[in-house]
Amino acid sequence: MEGMVLDVPLLSLFGIMVASGFGFAVPSVRVESVPMQNVSEQKRSPNSAPVRTSPPTLKPSSTFTTFNSQPLDRQLKLYLRYLEEFGPPDILIVGSSRAYQGVDPLVLQQVFSRRGYENVKVFNFGVNGATAQVVDLILRRLLTQEQLPRLILWADGSRAFNSGRPDRTYSKILASPGYKRLATGIRPSLSPSEINELKPLCVTMSSPAAFTKASSSSKVMPPQANNPQFCIQTTPHSTPSAWVIKSYPQPAEGARSSSVLGFNALSTRFNPTSYFQRYPRVPGRYDTDYINFTLRGEQTTAFKQAVNFARSRQIPVVFVNLPLTQIYLDPVRSSYEQQFRSYMQQFANAGKLTFYDLSQRWPYSHDYFADPSHLNRYGAAVVSTQIGQNLKLPKTVAQ
Repeated sequence: MEGMVLDVPLLSLFGIMVASGFGFAVPSVRVESVPMQNVSEQKRSPNSAPVRTSPPTLKPSSTFTTFNSQPLDRQLKLYLRYLEEFGPPDILIVGSSRAYQGVDPLVLQQVFSRRGYENVKVFNFGVNGATAQVVDLILRRLLTQEQLPRLILWADGSRAFNSGRPDRTYSKILASPGYKRLATGIRPSLSPSEINELKPLCVTMSSPAAFTKASSSSKVMPPQANNPQFCIQTTPHSTPSAWVIKSYPQPAEGARSSSVLGFNALSTRFNPTSYFQRYPRVPGRYDTDYINFTLRGEQTTAFKQAVNFARSRQIPVVFVNLPLTQIYLDPVRSSYEQQFRSYMQQFANAGKLTFYDLSQRWPYSHDYFADPSHLNRYGAAVVSTQIGQNLKLPKTVAQ
């Protein structure tokens, strides 16, 4: 049905979850049915990382099987669709909901473009509720060698590394049908019909001025007379790096297209007065995320495994300790955060990763936050700008 145009809710395409009780208007997405196109991975130079091959015992499944986590299922499906269309990203963002709505792939791509790196591809694989164990599972078990990035950007904070609290998300995953199939050697994959269901080749944005065409391989389709929106049509030679935000560093409404790259753009601005009229103010000593707080145990073991795994495959790891508000950082949480900073600095001093500490960079800039500990789209733009300006890209990415 070539040329057919459908207007459907973004929620039905990507299953975007509303985090922490905050709601936002669900825009519509304009999808044009076009012939399936195979996009080959960019050619690598002799200086690139070695070609990756999958373990021979692992077979792809014909249909997707749940991992008992809607956020993980959603992000994994979206990433598999991305891989089908563009190949593996240069940079993969991982972490919990703080990463999911705290690092904007489009802003990162724009900053890299301004630095002269025109074709850097970035995808956000943040998952609500993810701990170090969940991220380790994603990197070492769920993804094949060919699906791994050239650089891992792990964005999170101390509570995702607390081994003293029960890891309910990870436990649910281990009990899932998807994990049982994984244990038999069957990695998750999408059938052709499932890929088509997730294939918004032409996404309607709400602000034409928010984007500019970065290369001749990206066709920008004009809006209809009665619709102030427009869409970006991918082609066999285009990449997500062709989608460039002009409103810098704060994204305009068009930044909702970042959802195609795994990012959850929330416009909610944290107002302490109204927020604590709706939600209880929980001191750090009673916060279950920090119960029995310790950086020794299963989460540390998982983190070390993930870092060593990446290093063995010549994939650099960059860890970003994301910003928090001064309201969140009471004396108890501040103490745990200090422990966590020292903990991460040990890895950095040993040369195992690069560590950026932004946890106390904008503690009073409430407009950058959706709640006391999660960034909104404006804070994500500022953080992504900061990362993009300072991150030293390895040769495998920068070439």
